Amino acid sequence: MTESTAPLQVNGESWPWQPGLHIAQILHQMDTPPHSVATALNGQFVARDARETTVLNPGDALTVFKAIVGG
Repeated sequence: MTESTAPLQVNGESWPWQPGLHIAQILHQMDTPPHSVATALNGQFVARDARETTVLNPGDALTVFKAIVGG
């Protein structure tokens, strides 16, 4: 599999990559309310307001998880 056709990894599962796909679209496809989760792309935190402009590339790894607050 070449990099240009490599699928995305979303929470460890393979997802098809599409040109122009951004994080907010993945959350929508997952039927996940954007305010209820945190996201990391390739191990780097992605702020909520950056999800619609963060375009995914073939082979990227997106992690979607419940944010835990407190201390």
